[in-house]
Amino acid sequence: MTTYFLSYARADETIALKFADDLLAAGVQVWVDQYDIRPSQHWDRAVEAAVRSCEGMIVILSPRSAASPNVADEVSVAIDMQKALIPILIEPCVLPLRMTRMQFIDAARDYDAALKRCLAAIQGVALAPHAAPEAPPVRAALAAEVLNDAERRLTGFLGPIAKVLVRQAGAKAASEAELYAALAQHLPSEAERKSFLGWIAEPRAPNQVVTPRSPPTDAPEPPPDALAFTPEMLEAITRALTRQLGPIAAQLVAREQRSAASREELCQRLSERIPAAKDRAAFLKEAGAV
Repeated sequence: MTTYFLSYARADETIALKFADDLLAAGVQVWVDQYDIRPSQHWDRAVEAAVRSCEGMIVILSPRSAASPNVADEVSVAIDMQKALIPILIEPCVLPLRMTRMQFIDAARDYDAALKRCLAAIQGVALAPHAAPEAPPVRAALAAEVLNDAERRLTGFLGPIAKVLVRQAGAKAASEAELYAALAQHLPSEAERKSFLGWIAEPRAPNQVVTPRSPPTDAPEPPPDALAFTPEMLEAITRALTRQLGPIAAQLVAREQRSAASREELCQRLSERIPAAKDRAAFLKEAGAV
């Protein structure tokens, strides 16, 4: 019988286990670590075997699971092995990059409707019209020029990931101000957020094309130890991170070096951006942090 692996962050176990119990009650074979790993088994080996042998994966999405390396590893293996993937959103969050193009089920608004949609997806049947969740009110889409301007401006702070963030925020925002407020939450410092939001009040001619703005010069000074980073050291770290994350590596190194007190701390912060454990280890080794 088809088995579905349940992937979730430990902090979300209450709703994750409720979802699993409801699916099991409906006759779905669900593999859950807390139910299916025997006391004598190694946790990581049991999870890896279950992911590789399952027919599909149900992912409980939240800010906690989006930041979890374990969930990222499980999802990456499932995608690479072309498993059926059913994302269940329990709280708004920035979706992992490998899942941004996937259709997810929103359980934050209506748990019962989300459970029915999940069952329908597993059983491969369409929901009856009366069972479909109520569609959200239709809102006018923001103009392409507004989205393009926001992307160019955000790129000056965050690099290529700005395109993904603007696409996600633009699908929900009802106005330019609401769009910028959502995007500003991704900026790490108050000075950067203030600089980014200040664009809305700036006068500009129609059809004027904006250029990315660098982070503000009045940002807090880096700690004294951070000045010890040599260009050669930063170049080596950036090169090692680029092998794992691509062009966004330079932006991440430039941002994290402001608050890192040592090479080891900088590399450890950057390694948290890498989903797979083996890739994190390879980065730390190449960057000279181990």
